[in-house]
Amino acid sequence: MRLYEALAAALRAHPDGRLTTTRAARAYRDVLVDSTAKAVLLDRIAPRGARVLLAMPNHLGYVSSLLAVLSRGDVPVLADPSLTTAEIDTLITDCGIDAVIAADDTGGIQIDDRSWARATGAEGPRPALAHDTELCRLTSGSTRSPACIEFRAEAVLAAATTWAEASELTPDDRSLCFAGLYNGLAFNTTLIPNLLTGAQVILATGLPSAGSILRQITSTEPTILVAFPEAYNRVTEYPVEAISTATRAALAAIRLRLSSAAPLSARTAARMVALSGPVSDYYGIAETGPITFHRTPTAGGNNGRLLPGVSVASRPRTDGTPVLHVRTRSMGTKYLNYPGEFERSVASDGSYVTSDTGTVIEGQVTLSGRAHPTLEIGGRKFSVDSVRDPILSFDGVADCHVVQITTPSGRPCVAAAVETVGVVDMTRLRAHLRAAIAAYKVPEVLLGVDALPRGATGKVKSAAVRELLLRTFRQPRGGGQ
Repeated sequence: MRLYEALAAALRAHPDGRLTTTRAARAYRDVLVDSTAKAVLLDRIAPRGARVLLAMPNHLGYVSSLLAVLSRGDVPVLADPSLTTAEIDTLITDCGIDAVIAADDTGGIQIDDRSWARATGAEGPRPALAHDTELCRLTSGSTRSPACIEFRAEAVLAAATTWAEASELTPDDRSLCFAGLYNGLAFNTTLIPNLLTGAQVILATGLPSAGSILRQITSTEPTILVAFPEAYNRVTEYPVEAISTATRAALAAIRLRLSSAAPLSARTAARMVALSGPVSDYYGIAETGPITFHRTPTAGGNNGRLLPGVSVASRPRTDGTPVLHVRTRSMGTKYLNYPGEFERSVASDGSYVTSDTGTVIEGQVTLSGRAHPTLEIGGRKFSVDSVRDPILSFDGVADCHVVQITTPSGRPCVAAAVETVGVVDMTRLRAHLRAAIAAYKVPEVLLGVDALPRGATGKVKSAAVRELLLRTFRQPRGGGQ
């Protein structure tokens, strides 16, 4: 319970620190009191020392629920609230989850105005946790369903303290966070660091319109803004002449703007500089935590300097592709639901072998791409297989090729060419996918074909598939596309 003890001690040391939304606020002393009451409520559904899945959107009760779970000696598993029932059921089985705290009333007990807790009733054998695991976070990675990464308390605290030092975080800071607290961007740069230092956490829910984002900035006057690229894209598309004097002042007062998951376009980056200042790219990996930080990035420049205690090297894989090897004090231990897979990604020197390609020169990291491409929509990264497998499970589907394409308006989307046997109703296939995977993973374009284009070796020609899918934007659609 070292993680709980460290966080509880920090809240006691900064009782007047605040967790807020645009409508309500809660002092850190009250968050701690709430967590004690919630721990008692959780006693009604699961024995202490349980594995508890937290699948909730950002709200004032999130932090006290997390602390309640930790205080009981439970292991919390932080999850994306958009996971489908099927995906949660898979995690329950594969990770041996004893209880779930979610935003839906699923027949359990209500623990605050936005969340309910229920026992899963999971039975049978379950994978063993490492003896020192205190928290788990999920990542899609290159696996077919979310991988549950186990972390020691020391790893979680190291990520937070390293970031707090690098960003010069103080109790006077106010971090407006548009990322989900379960996500590495928010967890490692906002949630845990702010709780430890007494800095204010301001929670923004969802990804609203540009006007709403600007109103929240105006009303909360943050010193730090944490968001994925899409939020910055929306802000910079807002008419400059419509931005009020108060909003301009609030934008100018932000000392640090953080982004992650994908590079900002040159246009967005330049406009943010004019509106508020440069956006600092946060490079981190779910399995390792924060890696680099670039306080004053430049267009086309590197991804920042290595954080204290972090080492990165570019080394060739067996196929000759150079990939980055990363070692940090905040590394995970293993995957709970994929025994042995994490360990196979750790080199003999203890570094984690990533899928990122790039260079490291005098402590500066420059990313150039990925050895194994993943899909990325709205800041969420996920594997091709997590979309491909449920398509292949549908009757009449012989094969499929899933890619990410860019619409004529410049928006990324998931698309799939589906090789069928006979006639397959694409509307029914789409309904099947909506029930099987998160909404952001469901292909926006589903194109049925008699045969996927292949080369002489039988390998699917990805470029030809992309052209077929892009062609759907240039002609009327039909068949449920």
